[in-house]
Amino acid sequence: MEKQQKTHKGRTTAGIVFLFLFAVVSVLGFVFYDEIHSGWFQSDPTPVTFLNNLLSLAPRIVGSMQALFVALLVLYLIGLIYKKIFRGSARRVTVGKLVGSITKVVIWVIAVIAVLAVWGVNVGALVAGAGVLTLVVGLGMQSLIADVVAGIFLVCDGTLEVGDIVMIDGWRGNVLEIGIRTTKLINASNDIRVCNNSTITTYINQSRQTSYPLVTVGVPYEEDIKKIEQLFADNRDKLKERLPLVLDGPDFKGVDSLGDSSVNLLFGASCKECDFFQVQRDMRGVIKQFLEENGISIPFPQVVVHGADGEKHN
Repeated sequence: MEKQQKTHKGRTTAGIVFLFLFAVVSVLGFVFYDEIHSGWFQSDPTPVTFLNNLLSLAPRIVGSMQALFVALLVLYLIGLIYKKIFRGSARRVTVGKLVGSITKVVIWVIAVIAVLAVWGVNVGALVAGAGVLTLVVGLGMQSLIADVVAGIFLVCDGTLEVGDIVMIDGWRGNVLEIGIRTTKLINASNDIRVCNNSTITTYINQSRQTSYPLVTVGVPYEEDIKKIEQLFADNRDKLKERLPLVLDGPDFKGVDSLGDSSVNLLFGASCKECDFFQVQRDMRGVIKQFLEENGISIPFPQVVVHGADGEKHN
């Protein structure tokens, strides 16, 4: 985690340095426009032809950096606007991330076209040819188009939002981002899974309703089940106080199964989905302690062996 933070910090610092450099070059390019395009750089200032050729490229280099700086500035401003508009509910955040992804693609495409125009490329012919190329590429990139369309429908349907806890193909995690092509999930171990939007055909959203974790606790066969049920009913509120993450419960649900060495009782409680596994662990500990406080032991596996003399040996 510390290594990731250092890497992120290093990238941020490098980004700020490049942005500052682009800003300085862009401002100087606007201030000294005449000198750059028709002055010193175009008058063969050195006796070396190679250097003169390099210097003659300065107007195009400056123009390219100006185009990129404008693109970065627009992206930064749009990012600030999105943070103001698309905040609050999870649905707004989800829509904001998707719209932001599409906006980034559009702005960078425009920036690339602007840079090509600075270097003398016939942008009109390029755009006209792009229509035919798009058709050809589109036929070969149907999966990509399917991912984009599926991502739009995921957001519009409102059944999957950033922050939701979902189960996709047996993998449980929080929705980190719904992008233009992929959806990212992060689990409790901070592992990130990236799913193509078109492959998300079936999923379980576990965040829309409260969850109900169940635990099984065994008691000896000789114990009176009715007595245990009444004991839990009388102390339900006290047990809830010992389980701060439980919203309602715990509830005695009855006999779950008859084991080899115990009668297995089932207990359940309502909680938030993000607390599901912790509530299960807390319930096991609290119920075990409560049973022991009331003289009810938790049985362990036993084997009864009948000897030749008819006596039983444990």
